[in-house]
Amino acid sequence: MIAKVTSTALHEQANSFYLKAFADYGMSALFMFITAVCVFTPPLLFFKQIASNTLYIMLAFLAVGFVFYLVRFERLMIVSFICCCVLCLHLKSSANKQMRLAPVSANPSLSVSHISLGNAENNYDSVVNYLLGLDADLLSFQELTPDWNAELTKRLSEKYQYVSTMTRLDQYGMGFFSKLPFETIDTIYFKDIPNLTCSVLLAPDTECHLISCQLVPPVNQAAFSVIEKHFAYLTDYMQQLGSNVIVLGDLHLPPWDSEVQKFKDISRLQDSRRDINPRNVDGSMSLPRIPVEHIFFCDQFECTSFSELGNVTIGRVGITGTYQLQEYGQLGATQ
Repeated sequence: MIAKVTSTALHEQANSFYLKAFADYGMSALFMFITAVCVFTPPLLFFKQIASNTLYIMLAFLAVGFVFYLVRFERLMIVSFICCCVLCLHLKSSANKQMRLAPVSANPSLSVSHISLGNAENNYDSVVNYLLGLDADLLSFQELTPDWNAELTKRLSEKYQYVSTMTRLDQYGMGFFSKLPFETIDTIYFKDIPNLTCSVLLAPDTECHLISCQLVPPVNQAAFSVIEKHFAYLTDYMQQLGSNVIVLGDLHLPPWDSEVQKFKDISRLQDSRRDINPRNVDGSMSLPRIPVEHIFFCDQFECTSFSELGNVTIGRVGITGTYQLQEYGQLGATQ
């Protein structure tokens, strides 16, 4: 009888051991597979949707790693933390690789704010009052409807005397409000998608080109093909402009997306972001989110400031940055 009980206990212990080992190796393999998908994303919609949530997946690995530590699942804890570190490095590599912002110099600079009005939910007074408190040289608006245009023009035109807008009822309405006069202003189209462009003088001999673009939402595999062609179209257009280019807009894609990375590499653009969750202009922090608004700048510029736009009242409405020319003295002397 005692031998039978002992045999049953040993059998149960063996089953428990094998079950734990299966769970350890199975979950470890799953964690490593998800990490590989986020870093080396296959060109299929399902995997791209997983990769778009890399930030949240990284935070989840960090959280479950601590849980496994508390319940003493050492192997799963180590795997979770390793996957978290790999994704953290991957996210950092997709942003601006410089650890610090460039120091402010006497070179000509431009302060640019990008605002997505679709996030504002028709809260006209609060948003406009907030924008009036900004010290930006140029405001770029997207999702600009006729109602928003009327309100912004009425309230902001005294401070921003140079205005060019294109209102629409869909997401492709755009506008520039500038303290500096426009040297050129134009709307270029990729298929039926508008891209608003302008140029302003930073100095008597130096012109800066700005492109406000918005892509189709990446809802299916065909949309990613359109996005890639749209990026190629913008790259060709920027080559015609030459130097001193800033590209901004709501791309519906995070900075670590492969299409965004390819666009930056081919166009030789740098990302304004140095971390995934920058501070607001007032210095406050907010919960992490997947960033889809971007300001890219060419090699002739360096970024001296970058922040999120928003507060508790209006939520997050956009991003803002300051961009100064590099080695302007030498350039000016040769012209």
